[in-house]
Amino acid sequence: MRRAAAAGRILVGMDREQSSDFSSTGTVVLLHGDSKVSASLALAITVSGMQVLAVVGTVVAALDALAARSPDLFIADLLQPGGNLLWLLNSLRSAGTPRRLQVLVLPTSDDDPRLIEVLRRGADGYYVPGRSASLVAAVHQVLRGESMMTPEIARHVKAHFDSIAPTSPLSLSEPDRRLLRWTAEGFLVNEVARGLKISEHAVGLRMRGIYRKLQFDVRSMGAAIA
Repeated sequence: MRRAAAAGRILVGMDREQSSDFSSTGTVVLLHGDSKVSASLALAITVSGMQVLAVVGTVVAALDALAARSPDLFIADLLQPGGNLLWLLNSLRSAGTPRRLQVLVLPTSDDDPRLIEVLRRGADGYYVPGRSASLVAAVHQVLRGESMMTPEIARHVKAHFDSIAPTSPLSLSEPDRRLLRWTAEGFLVNEVARGLKISEHAVGLRMRGIYRKLQFDVRSMGAAIA
């Protein structure tokens, strides 16, 4: 395998392969504190064929909109004050709704320390300009059941699972450990797929599964402390 010359290319191959056969239908609630940015994001999503049910500027308004509209996807700006987004994610995950809401967060960079925390608390993916082909591609990826993982985030996730005993039910399989290691080292998704002898789509699904296990571990630790 060949190491990535630029980490920003890590998901371009997956976006190109999968976007052509993905149905663009889907409903979205968007949370962003900047009205101009949110209008631009909403336009891009709408043009792609999806329906934006609500655009809100606060966590409280987002919670109301999510309860009233039941969208397929919730897109949230990471720059919410005072940990409010973490509170919202905890509220969503404890609600026990029959259909699991997909969550995509918008950080300013993938080395923002808040990003790994929202992934721990239930976010399914994230979009950073330059790290994925476009916001719409990132949205499609999440709705397909996949997740992205840049080297910066992979290193955080790998450190978490490296601290878990191999015999624990929360430990990762050997293929997932290799996926994390190669991603943390900067290999491209198509290179990881070749190394594991699976499709790029399956790599994205495995990344989602790793996040799920990370989130389950965090919830388990919280319950034990309580």
